Amino acid sequence: MITTLTATTTDRIVSELLAVEGGSGSSRVLTLVISTDAVGLEEALEAAHGASRDHPCRVIAVVAPPGREDASGPRSRDGHVSAELPGHLDAEIRVGHDAGAGETLVLRPWGEAAEHTDTLVVPFLLPDVPVVTWWPTTMPSCPAQDPLGQLAGTRITNTPAQPDPVAALAALAPGYTRGDIDLAWTRMTLWRAIVAATLGPVLRDHQVSRVAVAGEPSNASMALMIRWLRLQASVEVERVDVPGFSGISQVAAHTEAGTYLIERADQERVRITRPDGSAPQIVTMPRREPVTTMNEELRRLTPDLVFEEVLVAFAADHGCHCLGQETAQASQASQ
Repeated sequence: MITTLTATTTDRIVSELLAVEGGSGSSRVLTLVISTDAVGLEEALEAAHGASRDHPCRVIAVVAPPGREDASGPRSRDGHVSAELPGHLDAEIRVGHDAGAGETLVLRPWGEAAEHTDTLVVPFLLPDVPVVTWWPTTMPSCPAQDPLGQLAGTRITNTPAQPDPVAALAALAPGYTRGDIDLAWTRMTLWRAIVAATLGPVLRDHQVSRVAVAGEPSNASMALMIRWLRLQASVEVERVDVPGFSGISQVAAHTEAGTYLIERADQERVRITRPDGSAPQIVTMPRREPVTTMNEELRRLTPDLVFEEVLVAFAADHGCHCLGQETAQASQASQ
């Protein structure tokens, strides 16, 4: 069920939410705040609702108004435009099958109301549960300093959705604060697990002389994989671009005994070939969908220190200082 409120107030939304939802959300384990635009709204809500089935939560989506060039067009479902109401709030309350395992608020601030999104969201935050903020489309350069990011202990960005994901990751790195995470890192969780299981022994014994990672050009997950492997193997890791391929294609580790090769066989599986002459091993590893990556991050809700280490190194590679360096140094000094 969807209830639409036009030119409304937060008090009225709270009253209407209690009327249609019938409770205070005491069974919810977190509040998920989504900052998005109108184009990315439904896709983001689909991922959030899917993840909410494992992590019941209240979803609050704040939809950015269109740019000034779009100000002459309709601003809401009933045709409000900026000239008529320079600052107002439209909202939707979604419950039942329209909201996953929780309730969803869609807030559409216009004009002056869009300048203080944090004050719009605060009345709807559930008490005594974590707050997570997610930017599925456009993201701030420093999530922890964004008004909605300041409300959250975990802040999730999505560089794979940007026009140039690697450049977006490089722009994001200087503003990193512990509690930030990017879905480019979450997407490669299974890759890291398989690489660690396959190459762990030869890496520990320093048998690897060179590593090559092949895949999609300007792929943020691939860039993080390369930097993670450099930290793990302490050897040079070569990047091999495969135009037209999506994601990581293969990881090859060269040793005196031969080459260990982990390569994607299809959309659902990877093939592992070892230099001992044994038959290739096929392992199930489906490509990760947004709902899967969100599920993982909503399950963790603690700072990912490995991501921090990799991002600091990635930032150094790109000639920029990462605030995460100060965080890590302060943490080490206190131990």
